[in-house]
Amino acid sequence: MSLETFFGSEKFNLFQTITPYKGSKKGLLIYRIICLIILSYGLYGSVYVTIHHNPHETRDWIYFAYFTNQTFFCIMLYFMIGIINYFHDKNGTLNGRLHSTFVHVLVHIFYNILFPLAVIVTLVFWCLMFPKMETFYFTYKHWAQELIQHLFQSFMIGIDWFLITVPTNYAHFISNVYFLYIGLVVGWSFIGFLFSALQKFKNRNRMFIDDNKMSRIKDGYELA
Repeated sequence: MSLETFFGSEKFNLFQTITPYKGSKKGLLIYRIICLIILSYGLYGSVYVTIHHNPHETRDWIYFAYFTNQTFFCIMLYFMIGIINYFHDKNGTLNGRLHSTFVHVLVHIFYNILFPLAVIVTLVFWCLMFPKMETFYFTYKHWAQELIQHLFQSFMIGIDWFLITVPTNYAHFISNVYFLYIGLVVGWSFIGFLFSALQKFKNRNRMFIDDNKMSRIKDGYELA
């Protein structure tokens, strides 16, 4: 079995990532631009709160090591790629498949795992971390950063995730390193399987776009 078959990536193409289940491509573009603007302010806020941290804490500069920031950068990249691909499609230069099968599979996995990652960030922060945080030094920038990075990002990518019809496979969430991080990996796999099942459910009545159909699809076409 090839890597592409294992992850179900032979059914995936980039046209699916810019064609919404409801509404138009242009509408999805506008939504993604708005999200990217909000996320950009969240990026500024994340740097701001790193510099203006709790005065009771003495720490060196730590930024990209945080799982929240890593996920946040990936989410911003997700929206940027969606915007860029819209214009490639508009100019007729978007290819459904990437030339490298390995890269094609990685991109497919990328589109499947971001929403579960965003939800994990949200749940861990608000359920485990925020109740113990000191907020006496917070300004509006601190609050804005916390809301954007730990809440809004999940809603933004969740809405986008619902609108596009991307094939999924439970294998996206299987890891070979269980013995290293057994608790984290089992939890991640469980959440991944859950969201994979949800995605299969939401896509149950949707028609997947393939490269041959793109020439017949006009802006605003609904897949239902």
